[in-house]
Amino acid sequence: MSRTVLIIFAALFPVYCHAQSDSTGKLNTCEYNLKLGYNSSLIFPGISTGIEFHLCKMDSMISVRHSGSKPLTRNRFISANLNWYHHPAFHDNLYLTAEWVMRRTRKNGFISEFSFGPGFSRTFLGGTTYIINGSGDVSVVKLAGYSYALLTVGEGFGIDFSVKKHLPFSAVAKMNLITMFPYNSSFYFRPVLELGIRYNPLHGKCKLFKN
Repeated sequence: MSRTVLIIFAALFPVYCHAQSDSTGKLNTCEYNLKLGYNSSLIFPGISTGIEFHLCKMDSMISVRHSGSKPLTRNRFISANLNWYHHPAFHDNLYLTAEWVMRRTRKNGFISEFSFGPGFSRTFLGGTTYIINGSGDVSVVKLAGYSYALLTVGEGFGIDFSVKKHLPFSAVAKMNLITMFPYNSSFYFRPVLELGIRYNPLHGKCKLFKN
């Protein structure tokens, strides 16, 4: 698991560093959000936490039928997340994901987003697991479980309170579909609901520093 985590972050870190430097040679140190949310697989509870880094921002207009056009901001982020949910009598699933996030923010603060990316899952079996060795002795397996590669894709919506109320956070509801493989020589699909907040700790204190 540690090797997978290092590979993911090693791939993302240079992209982040390059993207934060603009054409004027300045570095924006404020474009990141901390994430915390309730993570539920069907009816099974869990938690999600992470950090997302801003890559780019584009201002544009969207066409609205019968009302002309409205301002729209398109943002791109990379996000690293640590997630967990508890499925009683089956397993606990602890999984790390790295996502590419495409987010749109309207003038009224309403946001919608789409994300996808790879990950790594480690499950821990919900019951006591035993193993029988070659001599017939039985022993308990501690932290029994399995490791999987993972892909995640999701869509969400919410409100960015920094747009209208100048508060440093947003609230988001998001539905993700995680796919774990190889799972018994096949694929294991699991829908996961996320209800959470994103917090910008440097909101209102942003400065541009020369690189």
